[in-house]
Amino acid sequence: MRGVDRARFLSTPVRLLVAAAMLLATTGVMVRGALAHNLSYALASVAFPPSRVRVEIRCHLPALIMGVQQSALSDQMLPQFVALTDAAMLAREESARRAFLSAFSLRADGHLIDDVELIFPGPAALRADALTPKFSPSPSPPMIITAALPRGVGAVDLALPPELGAAVVVVRYPDGQTSTEAMADGERTHAIRVAGPRPWHDAVDALARYVALGFRHILPLGLDHILFIVALAVGTPRLVPLVKLATAFTVAHSITLALAAFRLVEAPPRLIEPAIALSIAAVALLTVLRPRAAESRERLGIVFAFGLLHGLGFASALRATGLPRGQEAIGLAGFNIGVEFGQITVILGVLGLVGWWRARPSYHTWVAVPISAVIAAAGLFWTVQRILESTGTAGFGEL
Repeated sequence: MRGVDRARFLSTPVRLLVAAAMLLATTGVMVRGALAHNLSYALASVAFPPSRVRVEIRCHLPALIMGVQQSALSDQMLPQFVALTDAAMLAREESARRAFLSAFSLRADGHLIDDVELIFPGPAALRADALTPKFSPSPSPPMIITAALPRGVGAVDLALPPELGAAVVVVRYPDGQTSTEAMADGERTHAIRVAGPRPWHDAVDALARYVALGFRHILPLGLDHILFIVALAVGTPRLVPLVKLATAFTVAHSITLALAAFRLVEAPPRLIEPAIALSIAAVALLTVLRPRAAESRERLGIVFAFGLLHGLGFASALRATGLPRGQEAIGLAGFNIGVEFGQITVILGVLGLVGWWRARPSYHTWVAVPISAVIAAAGLFWTVQRILESTGTAGFGEL
């Protein structure tokens, strides 16, 4: 087979993956949807009714009630949970309530509030939530925490139980403004002013918090985005072309992130998430099958197209928390900066691990190909898994 024909032949699988990924994404553009059943972090919404504080927490309540890790219930545990009688469900709720409140902390001006009420959804709502597919746009039912605030209190802070894992706390003030904070396992929030935010102070605070939120969306929460960046870095031996590819990816995902954040364009996660996984496989396979294309315009165009796709994925995470009202541009800029810091960290990590070998003739054979093959396999696995999850079809554990 001649060199040109062979290159065309080898590029065919990659082109098919590229087309499939973009088709999955563009089919759903302008269709409204949100990643409501994202199980990778908890979402807490804080509000201040007169003389009280109210916290709505959306997490995977069936897992919390069963006393297992925050994730979808296993194939064995799901039928057990659904089969619980109302009395058995309420008994488990009471046990989960005591365990949760023993690890939950709410303070007013630094003083612990002991009188806290926690209300779970009813058994029927919990059963329905357990059976809801992960990427369903229907919201998870929240558990609700309320407590009376002392007269004249200036600020409150809270810490969720470490068992909930990473969390995003959204504060909704009486005047309609909002603020958002990303929290690590069991981390305490900053002091939340009951009377509302202070413009200049809170602008800087919002920027810092959204930078942290964007960074955490890459490290450690964004394993799919991490593998995409690793595939780029491993498959591009020279630094200058790698910088060009990273820049193209950044520009592209910044465009769709901004458009989606302001709801000028939307796409359902049930299409975007499998497409992102497929993009990982495509970029990795391009390194395996067409190593000489690492610095080509074709690869640059592919990376730019996939950057547009990943921007919609970033927007799903950002939409789940919301942008601070009156500070939307600051929040969006901070989130984007945080994402870039995360990507740069990943690239520097890859260069630190394999940089000494990149100039050697054996680099492609012994480093780039094995790593890219593993990444491609992971991308294809996630593609099938996410398609099955989004359609409610049996997962790999049931096949």
